[in-house]
Amino acid sequence: MSQKQLLLLLLLALVLTSGCSTSTPGDNSGRDSTASARTSPVSLNKDDYAVFQNPDAGADPSVPAEMGGKGFKGEGWETNTNFDLIGDPRALKGGLYREYTSDFPGTLRMGGPEWNSSTNYTIAAMVYKTLLRIVPNTLNYLSVLASHWQILPDKMTFRFRINPNARFNDGEPVTADDVVASWNLYTDKGLQDPAAYATFIKFEKPVAESKYIVRVKGKTLDWKNFLNFSTTMLIFPARVLNSVDGATYVRDYNFKYLPSTGPYIINESDIQKGKSLSVRRRKDYWAEKARLSAGLNNFDEIRFVVVRDENLAFEQFKKGDLDFFYVNRSRQWAEELNFDRVQRGLIQKRKVFNNKPEGHQGFAINTRRQPFGDIRVRKALTLLLNRDLMLEKLFFNEYLPMNSYFAGTIYENPDNPRNLYDPQAALKLLAEAGWKDRDEQGRLTKGGKPLEIELLYDGKSFEPILTVYQDDLRKVGINLNLRLVTFETQFKLVNERHFDLAVLKWGAGIFPDPEQEWHSRLADVNDTNNVTGFKDPRMDQICEKYAKAFDLKERIALIKELDGIMTSQYHYILHWYAPAERIVYWNKYGHPAGYLTRTGEHTSDILLGPGPEQLWWVEPEKSQRLNQAMADAAMKLDVGETESRFWQEHAKKEQEVSPGRSQ
Repeated sequence: MSQKQLLLLLLLALVLTSGCSTSTPGDNSGRDSTASARTSPVSLNKDDYAVFQNPDAGADPSVPAEMGGKGFKGEGWETNTNFDLIGDPRALKGGLYREYTSDFPGTLRMGGPEWNSSTNYTIAAMVYKTLLRIVPNTLNYLSVLASHWQILPDKMTFRFRINPNARFNDGEPVTADDVVASWNLYTDKGLQDPAAYATFIKFEKPVAESKYIVRVKGKTLDWKNFLNFSTTMLIFPARVLNSVDGATYVRDYNFKYLPSTGPYIINESDIQKGKSLSVRRRKDYWAEKARLSAGLNNFDEIRFVVVRDENLAFEQFKKGDLDFFYVNRSRQWAEELNFDRVQRGLIQKRKVFNNKPEGHQGFAINTRRQPFGDIRVRKALTLLLNRDLMLEKLFFNEYLPMNSYFAGTIYENPDNPRNLYDPQAALKLLAEAGWKDRDEQGRLTKGGKPLEIELLYDGKSFEPILTVYQDDLRKVGINLNLRLVTFETQFKLVNERHFDLAVLKWGAGIFPDPEQEWHSRLADVNDTNNVTGFKDPRMDQICEKYAKAFDLKERIALIKELDGIMTSQYHYILHWYAPAERIVYWNKYGHPAGYLTRTGEHTSDILLGPGPEQLWWVEPEKSQRLNQAMADAAMKLDVGETESRFWQEHAKKEQEVSPGRSQ
């Protein structure tokens, strides 16, 4: 079975498991928030949008066709010219879009210490490009910087033909040498990026066969190699990197960008440290007219406003100081979104049921510190989290208990422990671990020392659940000290392993990569995702077997086993997950039928997405009516259906056309 078939199979399997202010929204900067008017009919036929616009226009005439130059026909190579439109070509260009971010990144580098934040991933997807990408609605490969590719029979050697029209934002062409130089950067230990190093050191040094053809070979057989090299490695210019090694990049590029290849750019004046960060649409993007870009990259400016408190961000959204808001708190959704502007349709409220993998969230436990190296203590702390009570009383039954690191997906192990609230079982486990005596204050002690825990969190919105948990621990004799810090501080403390427990949420890509999360060799290395210090020989074996499993069924079985091991070792006190994405936005936008893509927005995954920042656009008529309604309290706009099940219906239609194609 081909890689492409595996990707489509996987997607089908995922489907089956599945205030009083008078601010004018979008016009707080003196700029016109509306887009240019639509002047002519727009085709929705994908074939009316060329995959490769004037394919030889930018080719170096000195490079022969057989070496990827002018006249290259792609015989013996793969490409994808049959993909559907990702955006809506009826989209209009222009306007300002604002959403909040809880942090201002500690760096704007695309690698190295402190770069691994959701904001930087979002920026990376808009400012830089990779050789290929994944079509979010079908999971097939799609040309970006590389127009064609080859997977040789050994399944270890890959060749890519660079699109001769691909350009950096300074107008210079993208070449095979840029791919080699980018690999050099990511595998330079001076970059201090263990995760990137671990991913790309699995390849031999790429070879530029010509200006447009680059070859690379994996050191070992791994089904993810092609995926990782082609869709996760950002391409930077060799002409700069030839004089910039990893250490220099870390030192000199904290808030400075290398020349980029994407549809957006960040100017120095757009960086307001600690306050906001803007990306601006390029008018000279080299792939602007290609099918890949049809209906995408519409806003002239996308501004990320730093609001460190989620409640404050919500209030700013309701006033009109922000345009879009992901509703992560169920109380906001159930009780705080029934005010006048929602009822009149000025603010739209949607629950989007798609197939976005949820990742996992919970209290991460640092097992390097005692007493958390004892599994009995970790399990006891898990049994003291009263999730059912919280889901009912605090979360309005909007969520489901998370009993897996792959909850709601084909990878979830159905035999994982349920971990119901059980104080007596917890006390028994603690007694077995030696925590059975009590001091004058009634606290559990061992060797005369009380059981005290510090829990890091970076937002006040967590406090309702934290105080319930704190009270339940106090009842059995455990002191839980809650420490509110900024996102940047928590990010640093967790990455340097200076914590007991921490509230963490990890995003998820479509394809699990267990090695990056749980392999033993990353357990004692700072700035990696193995923050809890997980070490297990069988897990290491699973990671290694998974890498060589080209069969999807085998990979599913391996991840289910891994999931069982992880949940039984209690490195996280798992929380809950939402079966849909909840969003609210001011009623001035156009958007594709499903609002978001089939696999959702993946700010933590460069190869997927895009989100509303790239999919949506300002509709002038809607924007005008919104402004009128803001001035006229008696005016109402269309409210629309709260629930969007577009992608669920789409999946049903697929099954009717091709029954039996899923697992």
